[in-house]
Amino acid sequence: MSIDVEFLFAVLLLFIWVDLILVVLTLTNKAKWILQQEKRSRELAALVRLFERGRIRNNAQVRRLFTNYAKLHDSIDLPPEMRTAILDLARAKHIEPVFERHLNSRDRIRRMEAASALGVIATPTARRELERALAREKVYPVKVFIANALSDIGDKRSIPALVSSLLGSHRWYRDKVNMLISGFGEDLKEYLPKLFMREEVEVRELMVDFAGVSVSGDLRDWILQLIDDREREAARLDSTVKGCPRRSCAHCIHGRSVLENNRRDCPYNGVMDAADVCRHFTVLPVSINPGDNYRKLMIRAAGTLEKHYFKVLDDDRYLHCGDPELQAVAISALGRGMDAANIVKIVGFLDSPDTSDVAKRSLARLLERHPRLTPVLVGQFVESTGYRRERIAEVLAGRVEYFINRLDGREKAQSETVIREIIRLGRVSEIVEFLKRNENMLLEDALVAIIREVVPGNEELEREFGIYLPDRVLDKCGLARVLLPVKKREEVQDRKMVITMYAILAFAIAFFPFLYIMRHFDYLFVVPFLHQLKIFIVEFNYDFAYYSIIVNVVYSLLLLLSRMKVGNLERLWNLKKRSMLFKPRMLPSVSIIAPAFNEEKSIIESANSLLNLKYPDYELVVVNDGSRDATLATLIKYFNLQRVDFQYTPKLKCHPIRGIYVNPLMPKLIVVDKENGGKADSINAGINIAENEYICGIDADSLLDSDAMLKIASLTLDDGIETPAMGGNVFPVNGCVVDRGMLTEIGIPANGLARLQTIEYMRAFMCGRLGWAQLNSLLIISGAFGLFRKDRVVSIGGYLTSSEVYRKDTVGEDMELVVRISRYMRENKIKYRIGYAYNANCWTEVPEDIKSLKRQRDRWHRGLIDILFFHRRTLFNPRYGRMGMVAMPYYFLFEMIGPLFEIQGYVMVFLAALFGLLSTKMAILLFLATIMFGIFISMASVLIAERNIVYFSYRDNLRLLVTAFAESFGPREFFSFWRVLGYFNAMKKPTGWGKADRKGFGGAKPPA
Repeated sequence: MSIDVEFLFAVLLLFIWVDLILVVLTLTNKAKWILQQEKRSRELAALVRLFERGRIRNNAQVRRLFTNYAKLHDSIDLPPEMRTAILDLARAKHIEPVFERHLNSRDRIRRMEAASALGVIATPTARRELERALAREKVYPVKVFIANALSDIGDKRSIPALVSSLLGSHRWYRDKVNMLISGFGEDLKEYLPKLFMREEVEVRELMVDFAGVSVSGDLRDWILQLIDDREREAARLDSTVKGCPRRSCAHCIHGRSVLENNRRDCPYNGVMDAADVCRHFTVLPVSINPGDNYRKLMIRAAGTLEKHYFKVLDDDRYLHCGDPELQAVAISALGRGMDAANIVKIVGFLDSPDTSDVAKRSLARLLERHPRLTPVLVGQFVESTGYRRERIAEVLAGRVEYFINRLDGREKAQSETVIREIIRLGRVSEIVEFLKRNENMLLEDALVAIIREVVPGNEELEREFGIYLPDRVLDKCGLARVLLPVKKREEVQDRKMVITMYAILAFAIAFFPFLYIMRHFDYLFVVPFLHQLKIFIVEFNYDFAYYSIIVNVVYSLLLLLSRMKVGNLERLWNLKKRSMLFKPRMLPSVSIIAPAFNEEKSIIESANSLLNLKYPDYELVVVNDGSRDATLATLIKYFNLQRVDFQYTPKLKCHPIRGIYVNPLMPKLIVVDKENGGKADSINAGINIAENEYICGIDADSLLDSDAMLKIASLTLDDGIETPAMGGNVFPVNGCVVDRGMLTEIGIPANGLARLQTIEYMRAFMCGRLGWAQLNSLLIISGAFGLFRKDRVVSIGGYLTSSEVYRKDTVGEDMELVVRISRYMRENKIKYRIGYAYNANCWTEVPEDIKSLKRQRDRWHRGLIDILFFHRRTLFNPRYGRMGMVAMPYYFLFEMIGPLFEIQGYVMVFLAALFGLLSTKMAILLFLATIMFGIFISMASVLIAERNIVYFSYRDNLRLLVTAFAESFGPREFFSFWRVLGYFNAMKKPTGWGKADRKGFGGAKPPA
């Protein structure tokens, strides 16, 4: 046996030894985790007993006691005297100076930990150290933690330091700290006189935010003065900056970051809102100027008045001013009143298209709050004509049942007139809902008579009533049932992409023969063909082994990066106390958008899961994408929904929306029914309805852990730069027990195919996604669970569909959106980070049969190919940094072309064995490169997944490890073959997306 073979055999033994260690570590991890928890509990109990007896003496015991107290002080209810005694002991044993020194640490997370601890200690010395640290700190996430610690201490002497920290800071920081300062309440009111005369935009912004949470006559008068001086002040700021002798300093140049030193030295400090032009957070036109920023602040101030002091805006100075935004706020404020005179004033603004929309919303709000004023608006309707009459009718459509109930009374003639106009305008959703549930035949007959009079000849109305009215009512109306055609969506074949794919296929097939020709060109026409074929097979196998080693080395590097990422994320998550995360504006508001197509078996469980999340501010928008089963009917019946004329502004193009359903008793839930257009089109429709800062795309057949949204959104606090997209883990729900949308027991699937996918998911998320996130080059966020900044998604044209700007559909909308956002941010030189939460879990049903799984993998690979071709400009392009030079080439070389190489390699291995060419050296090398490396990565991924959070039992862990071992002996090769088929299918005539059959969560049981 040669030395080479011996070396390879030694490496093989090393891999076996490492894999065995991974097995032991994974199996013992649960026991270790449980023992650690028990040890901590026993230690804490012992420390408490010693503390109660006054026997704690050494500093180590004091530090452990205080550390546990700091972690739990906002979630446990200790007697006040015990809290005081623990803190007194910590101070007496000099624990405080340790954390004060940590405020100067180079490790930003340690500085955050120190700030949180000093916030708990809350001595005057701790407060002063925190104030000094806040003044010198440059990293915004650390500044937020320091500011939060000062807020927790609640000493009014910290207000000046907190206010000073706002100057020159960017909006991300100010939005959070403004609310922390506002939390000082009465103490801040005492400090207000010192702020009234200050002209810094940041200070004025703080006062506007404080006015939004605290009623104060002085603040009201100050805001009115701010608005009244808007033109003069804006002009002064514009002229001041034009003459600024230091216009070249960083905060005066559009597109530069704020530099604190320049800010302090600038003689015009405070004249410009630097954060508004900082391209870390906002892309604004180059013509931005401080006057524009002042006007924006003025509109925010007017919004505060509209919310708390609406009566002061009932003035011609605002209702008829030249500023359309201020005028809109004033008109909206009229809707908060309760006088009939307000209706007359608002109606006067319906004549102009510029003010009619806000006037309609204002009237609708007024009637909703004070229904008794409906007759006043009806009187205006009767007296009006033309455009104004139509707009009033649109408002009255929201009160149509009021008029229907008067069709058998003295106001019949007037009510019939209003209803006719409402129907003629097409606002019939609530009329349809009334006829569905009505039992009063007199009212029904009167309403049917109006419909028979107005509807015939109007194709749009005939279609609307023909789709949604019951058969009995349709017959009375003389209308025919309208059956919606089933539209079969297909991808459009891209000829350029197909030609490119043929070229890539030719390259993949010719690559290894080309290497052979280059090596043996001199013997090419001398040595017999059969002999050359054998040499080619042998060399191909060695080349394939080296290729496999390269691929697995890349995976191993990603695995190492993933382990580093998990450590950092764990430390950061442990810092984020619930009391901090639930403070106003600390986390962004979220609109969860759940597209549903034929999901009747799981839609209720999923909706309940999403409606019971632990998150401060969110809504759920379920989009029924033209389901052919009872998905919509199931939602309507379970949640008692009603179809309404929902007012929204379309931001993205999508397939037609049929109806919007709500339940006033469940304000978090909105159900949208639309024509089938695919998942991407459905999310675009949901974005049009969504009102919050971020949108969360989630599959309707998925469940979230109750705190998953909290964990993923808290990533926005970690880096101090924009986080336009964030992702979390996706695990199979097959094998878990689900009760009313909540996971009551976690288990691995009993089905072997689903269990294989569990290993795949763990490897993909724990090895791939986390590693790429550490490199800030993450390009895939699973469509089952992703969080995206809404304004960024809208600015790039939404999800890729044939309805929107690019006129193109894709089957890989999850990856494509992240790639397009990343391109946008890099092309506009905006600093950003795509985040990934290692502990935020989404649970989804995975296919349990070969046919469904094959169709899914085919769809995934076609999506990858389509995305790489669509964004081919980024490949090997240094303009796009690591995205263009590392991440995109990785997906191109290893994920797209890789399966073509792999299948050829497997064929050549088979031929080598068939012809007796498989030597011991070659066999061991191939086994190492393809099998043992794969087993190592799969087992390490399971260990990382369970290292800090234990999901599965001992038995389940053992079964997962057995699956990770068995997966490399056939299943992975089979999946690669499916990906090759997906490659060839992408070159054929498109056949559509396909849809996996679902069992629903009700059938999910733990394995026996």
